[in-house]
Amino acid sequence: MSLLAQPTHSQRQEKWWVEIITNFPRCTYYFGPFDSDKEALIHTPGYIEDLESEGAKRLSIIIKRCQPSQLTICEGEVSERVAD
Repeated sequence: MSLLAQPTHSQRQEKWWVEIITNFPRCTYYFGPFDSDKEALIHTPGYIEDLESEGAKRLSIIIKRCQPSQLTICEGEVSERVAD
């Protein structure tokens, strides 16, 4: 019995993204895509620095496989869409 789930076809197609959620402003930012979690991790400090230089206060950082439909999501607004 295996405790690890095999990735589905759609998961294998998804790239790695850095998700940064800030509490000021209340936004979720996606940076990527990357071919690996290691590549995303290498670039993360630059994204944090850029957001902090603009006055953002960090809440959480997650590196994950996904396909965001928007790159920036702020309370009640749609900022930038990912091209299909």
